[in-house]
Amino acid sequence: MVTIPTSRDVAYASSRSGRIAPSGPSVSVGAAVADAGQALTHVAYNLNDLRTQEALDNQNKAGFDLETKIAQFRDQEEQSFNKAREEASESGIGFTRSFMEGYEKRANDFVKANFANISEGQNAQSRQTLLGLGNSLYGKSHAYEQQSKTNFYDRTTNGNLDKIRTQIGNNAAPFDQLKKQGLEAINSADMPEAWKAERRALWDSDAAESKWRWKFQQDPDTAVRQMKGITVDAKGLSNAIQQTAEQLGVNPVDLATVMSYETGGTFDPWKKGPTTKWGEHRGLIQWGEPQRAKYGVTADMPIEQQVAAVGRYLRDAGVQPGMGLLDIYSAVNAGAPGLYDRSDYKQGGAPGTVADKVKYQMEQHKAKAAALLGGTYTPAANDPDLDAIPYERRAQLASWGETEYSQQITKQRAAAKDSYSLLIATQPEQVRESVILQDPALDTGDKAQLITSLRSALKESAGVNQFIGSLAQGNVDVNPFNADQVKVADKGYEKLLSVAASPEEQKAVTSDFVARTGYIPKTVQAELRNGASSTDPAVVAQSMEAGLVLSKNAPVSFGAFEGSAGVRSKMDVYRAYTRDMGYSPEEAGRKLVDANDPEKASQREALLKSKTVADALKAVSADTIASSFDTSRLGLAPNPSLGPNPAAEAAMLAEYRSIYQEAIVEAGGDMTAAKLAADERFKRSYGVTGFSTMGNNVVVKNPPEKAYPPAPDGTFDYIREQLAETMKGQGVEAEEFFLHPDEMTARDIRAGLPPRYVVLYRKDGKLERFNVPFYADTIEMKKRYEEKKANSIRQSEGRMIENRERSIRERDAAENAFDQTVGPDWMKARAAEQERERVRQDETLRDLRGFNPGPINGGGGGGY
Repeated sequence: MVTIPTSRDVAYASSRSGRIAPSGPSVSVGAAVADAGQALTHVAYNLNDLRTQEALDNQNKAGFDLETKIAQFRDQEEQSFNKAREEASESGIGFTRSFMEGYEKRANDFVKANFANISEGQNAQSRQTLLGLGNSLYGKSHAYEQQSKTNFYDRTTNGNLDKIRTQIGNNAAPFDQLKKQGLEAINSADMPEAWKAERRALWDSDAAESKWRWKFQQDPDTAVRQMKGITVDAKGLSNAIQQTAEQLGVNPVDLATVMSYETGGTFDPWKKGPTTKWGEHRGLIQWGEPQRAKYGVTADMPIEQQVAAVGRYLRDAGVQPGMGLLDIYSAVNAGAPGLYDRSDYKQGGAPGTVADKVKYQMEQHKAKAAALLGGTYTPAANDPDLDAIPYERRAQLASWGETEYSQQITKQRAAAKDSYSLLIATQPEQVRESVILQDPALDTGDKAQLITSLRSALKESAGVNQFIGSLAQGNVDVNPFNADQVKVADKGYEKLLSVAASPEEQKAVTSDFVARTGYIPKTVQAELRNGASSTDPAVVAQSMEAGLVLSKNAPVSFGAFEGSAGVRSKMDVYRAYTRDMGYSPEEAGRKLVDANDPEKASQREALLKSKTVADALKAVSADTIASSFDTSRLGLAPNPSLGPNPAAEAAMLAEYRSIYQEAIVEAGGDMTAAKLAADERFKRSYGVTGFSTMGNNVVVKNPPEKAYPPAPDGTFDYIREQLAETMKGQGVEAEEFFLHPDEMTARDIRAGLPPRYVVLYRKDGKLERFNVPFYADTIEMKKRYEEKKANSIRQSEGRMIENRERSIRERDAAENAFDQTVGPDWMKARAAEQERERVRQDETLRDLRGFNPGPINGGGGGGY
């Protein structure tokens, strides 16, 4: 840009003009001209810089564009690789060469088309990027080709090898023979020799592992020990045998010979032997499982401790100092030393008897025993085939085997425990503690737990049997809130029901059980719940009919079981339909099912909002409630009042309306059925009481007359009598006593306890409250009535005896007068009747005066 000088530039004094600036403004033409020339020079320089920068920017842009194209090229090559892999042959042979040739061509074409106009540095960097991409693709191609070849070659041999592995795992033929068949399958495969060699080496390991897995199935303990390379500690075993033999007073060689004989010459401290009734035999002397448990012999026990256990066992079996080889063997196997001691044994002769055979075989093991004790015994090496398994794989197999075996033992133990638990729960009398103690599948904790359960079950079973016995002799009260009583009652019911052969007999058993116990068994409770929620009208009706009977025979139990409220609410409506409105059971059941149909929920909701229901609920008054408690036939008796105060009356009215509304919904809008059901449901908690401060005809919630049973005479006078006695014992004497229910009363009723009531009394015309609640004692009531009944019976019996004796006295007096009177028969009869009357008068006077006045009217002889 060129700047043209202006007047301002001319007037500007600047040092550039070469002149000394004056003190004031002056014309500076030279400075302006100099500045213009300088600006032209700068313009030329700037244009060159701009050209250079532009070339550089274009070069950078080409580099950035190339990077983008390389990224796209990389994505395209990845897609090409995936496509080539999909189209490759099954064997994958030649895949790497084919793909990389194509890549090389595509990369060269890409360079020719895109590497122009970039810097040398960008060129080198981009070529390096393509080279790295090529190396990456080569690695992927080669890996894919190798894996494809491996899979292809494996498929050509694995079919046969898998079959052979299975045969080895099942021990279908000698291992060497099967292993050879596998090698032949590999050698006959169509693949390069190098690949065959690799598979032959792998086959040795696979075959050995298959063999080990078979051995693991047969004997997990020994197989794992072999895999871990555990061998016999010959030195430790020798020292332990010599020490134990010295303690027993026997020859160490004899003791070692028995161990060699029992272990087949291996001295394996955990060698597996036969399985007998004593379980699996193992160890130096082939312990049975009960023996191992008794002497604490385990697989991981140090050799010294196992030999010491052998010594304890032989000492317990009766081995004495100086006993020989056969005595020791006899003690090990039969616990009876001397059993195999035969004097007619011939050295080197053919075995003729069992004893001779054993002794002959024992002699073959003496050399091994002597070698062991002499330090020249070499323990047999583990299975040499297992050496073909790599060390790391052996460690993995051993770890897997230990875990697998532990899980097997745990499962076996759990199965055995579950089997015992089931038997204990159902038939404890068939289980014996000795059987549990001897079961090798259980550990000590399981045995202790099962025996505890068995003893508890036997005790409970005895309680059930006692319960059934008592039930057979009469009624047995069962408290539905007592868990122990309920448990025994349920088991007793199940036992009684199990012997019922037909549904009719089961029904009879259930009815009799409930009537005698006042308890509804849990299985019956479940049937009631299921029946009430059924969608089958017949099932619902059957459940409702059963519920009506059960609620009458066992009211406390019926109200106590879970879900009883729902069953009872349906029963109220069902009762209204069938008992009051004349519907058949099935018709009533259908109405209950329809009322609970979810599809009709909207109809029920609309029903609640209808004017009909609103008017019906609004019409409910205190008189409506009070009239429902009128028990007179013609309705002439005065209705009770609602009390004991206005607040209580308002609460009753609100609760009744809520119950009525719910009943309307359950009855599907049937107002008559709903009213009857609401009355029935309301009376379940409310009743008329004679203990209210408002009088003897007052409706209250939870009155004593509803919470307590009546006395045998049908009255509740015993409550009033007990209340008066209790208050007198507290030093309170009053004109009247009253009982008022409160929340404490309701809690007691819900808990199945004798309900407590607030005590009020009127003294000197003033109503006062006692600070301690009162509850009636029904047991004492029953006891007193039983005593009263017994006294009445005794008095009745006494009167019978007294009347009989009086009759005898009258008869004797009459007969005596008849015999002593002289004259005709009519005269004798009159005398006899007069004497009978005299005796009667004497008896009457004695009863009145309390003493015997003696004969009156002169007597007639027949005194007493």
